[in-house]
Amino acid sequence: MYINRALLLLMGLAFIFMPAIEQWLWAADAGWYRPFLLWLAAIVAAWSNQFRRHTDEL
Repeated sequence: MYINRALLLLMGLAFIFMPAIEQWLWAADAGWYRPFLLWLAAIVAAWSNQFRRHTDEL
């Protein structure tokens, strides 16, 4: 199984910066849609990662 290096780096950075991301998400003046923006970004990243994969790699 091939693990995308950019995705692995992104996951490592997300782990390191999780306290700052959590503060940004749950700030008192935050909009109700902020957690959904994070999920949307994750879905788009997963889709683009699968879109670039060749059909013979399944």
